[in-house]
Amino acid sequence: MRLLFVITGMKSGGAERVMATLSNELAKNNKIRLVILKEASSDYYISDNVEVVSGNIKNKNMIKSIVFLKKQIEEYKPDLVLSFMTKTNIISLITKKMLSYKCPFIISERANPYYTKGILAFLRRIIYPFADGCVFQTKMAQDYYKNILRCNSVVIKNPLSRDFNISPYSDVRKKKIVCTARLSPEKNQAFLIKTFALIKDKYPEYKLEIYGEGPCRNDLQKLIDDLNVNSCVRLMGRKHDIIKYIQDASVFVLPSNSEGMPNALLEAMALGIPCISTDCPIGGPADIIDDGVNGILIPMNDQNALIEAIDKIISNQIFANKLSKNASLVTSKFDTDIICKEWGEYLIKIKENYYD
Repeated sequence: MRLLFVITGMKSGGAERVMATLSNELAKNNKIRLVILKEASSDYYISDNVEVVSGNIKNKNMIKSIVFLKKQIEEYKPDLVLSFMTKTNIISLITKKMLSYKCPFIISERANPYYTKGILAFLRRIIYPFADGCVFQTKMAQDYYKNILRCNSVVIKNPLSRDFNISPYSDVRKKKIVCTARLSPEKNQAFLIKTFALIKDKYPEYKLEIYGEGPCRNDLQKLIDDLNVNSCVRLMGRKHDIIKYIQDASVFVLPSNSEGMPNALLEAMALGIPCISTDCPIGGPADIIDDGVNGILIPMNDQNALIEAIDKIISNQIFANKLSKNASLVTSKFDTDIICKEWGEYLIKIKENYYD
């Protein structure tokens, strides 16, 4: 097929990683043009088989984005257009209504729909019915849109990056707790820092390392300063070779208030790190973790539950080893070949239905 993929940008993020993986894999048997509305730079590897075109559009200008995307579609004449994330989906579907060239448009929702407010929420309700197909990460997200969409939709889990298809760490784990996520409000690292401050005296040899960048960095650093935990809590920044930094950790914690299908959690489990995650909407962590078997699920913002979970992993090596062993099996469930095959089959189905 001749496919055109659309995304706002390719800087660090779960949707961006999936877009890179999907583009690289499907480009083995299809022609792919990846349209990036912002600058072309990517934090993830993109194969030479993928044609990358960028609009260099600044300030999230919707009109310029529509004009640029319209030009790309008319020039490339794809068999199908696929867009990722709410604002880009809206831009794509508005563009669809302005085109004389006709082809199916598939959108993919990657975020918690309850977090989208204001004009985007209004436009989403008005414009999403124009989609010819939609891909969700969880059943909970799919159910939210059942009264908005008119198309065939499907749930496809995130493919685990091939970088993480390695043998789990087998040496003695270091006394550190790690978290990898964008430093933004919904990721809720403040909850993790406050909780760790309560148990640091019980586990004085342990450190908390938080990896990622984002708008909350200054606020989180101020919290660390105010709680006087600088000696044991560090903001590590973004690391491109994250495996090297976290694979030997004793515990991974994802404290989010909102997650789709969290790549960070998948990756930590693939490395065999005993993992704790909040059971947050839109249900991704609960789809990945079998509580007490391959990880621990806790209620959002429940300090007692997080303290109990950390304590159980640190103090019970047999339990920690069980979580580690079972967590690493996630590589087969979220295998890149399997997931990308599901994507390919769905794209073909939508294309065939559209042109019948």
